[in-house]
Amino acid sequence: MADPEETPFSRRYSGVATAALAAGLSFTSSLLRRRPGEQAAVTAACTVLGGAAGLGTEAAVQRLGRRLGDERSARAVLLAGGLVATAARGQRSDNEGVALLSTTAQVAGVAAGLGWLTPPRDRYRVGRNEAIAAAAVGLTVREVQRRRAARRRVGRVFLRQYPAQRWLETVSGGPGSLAPRETLDFEGTRFIGGAVPSEDIVALLGDGEAIDPIRVFVGVNTAPTPAARARVAVDELERLGALERSRILVCSPPLRGYVNPVPVKTHEVLSRGDVASVTVQYYDRATVLMPAKVPVAALTHRLVLQELRHRLDQRPGPHPQVEIYGESLGAWASQNVFLKDGLASLDALGVGRALWAGTPAFSRLRRWLASGRLPRDERVAFVSCRGLYELARADRGALRFVFLYRRVDPVVLFSGLDLLWRRPAWLDRHGADRWQELGRIRWFPGVTFVQLTGDLLRATRWTGGIPQAAAHDYRIEMPLAVNVALGHHRDPQDIEPIAERIIAREVGSLARLRALNHGEPDPGLPPFAGPRDPLGRADPAEGHVEQGPEQERPGVRDYVATYATAARTHSRGVAGDLLGRVRAAGRGRRAERPAG
Repeated sequence: MADPEETPFSRRYSGVATAALAAGLSFTSSLLRRRPGEQAAVTAACTVLGGAAGLGTEAAVQRLGRRLGDERSARAVLLAGGLVATAARGQRSDNEGVALLSTTAQVAGVAAGLGWLTPPRDRYRVGRNEAIAAAAVGLTVREVQRRRAARRRVGRVFLRQYPAQRWLETVSGGPGSLAPRETLDFEGTRFIGGAVPSEDIVALLGDGEAIDPIRVFVGVNTAPTPAARARVAVDELERLGALERSRILVCSPPLRGYVNPVPVKTHEVLSRGDVASVTVQYYDRATVLMPAKVPVAALTHRLVLQELRHRLDQRPGPHPQVEIYGESLGAWASQNVFLKDGLASLDALGVGRALWAGTPAFSRLRRWLASGRLPRDERVAFVSCRGLYELARADRGALRFVFLYRRVDPVVLFSGLDLLWRRPAWLDRHGADRWQELGRIRWFPGVTFVQLTGDLLRATRWTGGIPQAAAHDYRIEMPLAVNVALGHHRDPQDIEPIAERIIAREVGSLARLRALNHGEPDPGLPPFAGPRDPLGRADPAEGHVEQGPEQERPGVRDYVATYATAARTHSRGVAGDLLGRVRAAGRGRRAERPAG
């Protein structure tokens, strides 16, 4: 007997059913593990998207049903269309229109089929009580978040400038500087305050001589326009003697002027201080509209390179090698400078080497070079973190421009709104080059977009945490990457102890900032450790620990020990894999040596 409430044009709970399906799919695997609060946000967003898709499908069913004569026929048509679209795999198409139509048909077919299984209803509206309850839940969650944030701020001390323990005479900001320290913010003073003194360079390398490296930072308050800041930066480089050094490293920072300390310090150590590093700030605040700042970032980077090339061309004799380092949004902005002619643009601006890490998927230079749209030669390499050790062992002398990426980096993989309706190529299970790290991930329309958006937000919040070989954090791999990309050509086995001690110092610096931000006494920095071990042991096999006063202070040694453990046993295995292969190579060499 037919349901007395059912009519040829009955409305059904398609929105509720599709929202429930999307909520369930939100718990499937993505690039990063999510905390409970992050999972709740992802589930809520997926539920809203699923509900919207179901409501839209229900409206389409009613319109189509009036033309076909009844609601069941309309659902059958949409369901058949979804099956055809699934069989055709149009969501994999490179054509945006084809992928969008195919995915729309799939979603409509699923929603229509789910709606068919639900009972009919006469009114498809949310009641007043339900709306009030939903609003109350939303306001409660917002208030809980506000109070948690307020508790975290209690006792916090916000440092306006970096509390450097020593300012080298070879960095900007001192007496007579064109970029006074008073015009710089925290990131600017952190950059110039982190230069590695010559005595520490000698201690790290174990022999030879070194000089103090040069660092220059020009902030947004130092000069009013990008062109003026570029001129100040090059003037300051010339004043400090950078044009007589062997190398000049031009850093392209992400927002607020942050520059990853590990690669710059590594470059200073491996160059024995014979290098000058310069950064010009283009924005000093955090913003969700990061892509909107890429044009001004690229303009600033271009102006610095042009001014530097012009100044060097006016000087007789040999010139320093101009090098580029960019990470994340800084890599994207830097690459946009060379988008027109690719390698020819790099040569025209006199760039000898470049290291770009974690380039966002939006960067066209990387895509165009990889696809052949722009010509490339043996000077260019696209290197995953897992392939970094093999590249270092290959000793490719012609290599000049390196794109470093991690296969599970959301910044590298997130391509934008097209993830809503198009399955990305890196998830194509039928591709011969499918990455094994992504085997657990499945693409679902809308859901994968929300998951990767959450992964993206979490992956970019690493700068204050323990270094990990995961997501968008490249600090552990940076020493080896600098050695390869910037032409130091040291054996990877020789880089290992240097890398461990540089990253251990970085961890100690983070511990010190954490203590100062919470109003605690300054614990100081741990010294650069002995010849082999990041925890201060001259020989790890001896078990003797040199306990200096800085290491005895609470917090610092704990952070260093945590890094030493994480670098060897991290679940991703990248850091342990790199260091393990270096040690295995060393044991193999010792075994091959003749006895006696």
